[in-house]
Amino acid sequence: MTTSVQSSTAVQDLARSLMQTFDKNGDSQLGSDEFNDFLGQLLGGIKTAGGTLTAGTGPQLQTLSRGAVENTHLFEGFNFDREQLVEKSAKDAFAMLAGKTGSVPATKAGAEAWFNQNIKAGMEELGHKVDWVQGDKFQFSNWQGTWVVDFVRGADGPNPAFWWGADPAGASFT
Repeated sequence: MTTSVQSSTAVQDLARSLMQTFDKNGDSQLGSDEFNDFLGQLLGGIKTAGGTLTAGTGPQLQTLSRGAVENTHLFEGFNFDREQLVEKSAKDAFAMLAGKTGSVPATKAGAEAWFNQNIKAGMEELGHKVDWVQGDKFQFSNWQGTWVVDFVRGADGPNPAFWWGADPAGASFT
């Protein structure tokens, strides 16, 4: 009985992750274009932060340990080939925490709720004070200074991905 419950939970978690990955417009349904994208990627192997899913083989999940994230299409501009220093680097801490969620928020409004639910407390536990979160941006303060970070490239667009668009807080852009 326990195995069935655990298997059912794993399938539900996988389905939720796949829906978040492929439901580009956030309507909780897969339209024909979204479903075609899913099938195309399934045949070639779907890369998620949790591992790779391939047609006919089932999920091949990798455990994401503290400081280790699989480098996938979900992350742009992150270097996972070096040691991840989550207590020193806010970027490394964000990547580790975001990788555990298995999905990228598709909208700016969704990004704010996702960050507050999945990232904020973990960042603060690692010593990176989150000053505020607004849409797909947040401000943090730590030994590196105070920075504003845009963390979702393409929010509200067709192919969002995590990235680290950091600028010093108070910087003026023209």
